[in-house]
Amino acid sequence: MSITELRELRTRVNIMIDAKGMMNSTKLMIGDGVMVDHKKLSGQVCKVVKINRTKVVVDSRTIGKVSVPMSMIVPI
Repeated sequence: MSITELRELRTRVNIMIDAKGMMNSTKLMIGDGVMVDHKKLSGQVCKVVKINRTKVVVDSRTIGKVSVPMSMIVPI
């Protein structure tokens, strides 16, 4: 692939990541139970503590409070 094609691909991927994050932000409320798409928190239900513009602070039983990008949040 050429450099221009790679830049276009990167732009499209970034747009998709931003869109997924925005969809999650409209569904989330403080106190909601969510799952995080990450190997350290796989299979755990976490509680939303704070919602920022691009990240969400969740409380996990094993790790504690963690700041996670909205694109990694899976609402339950």
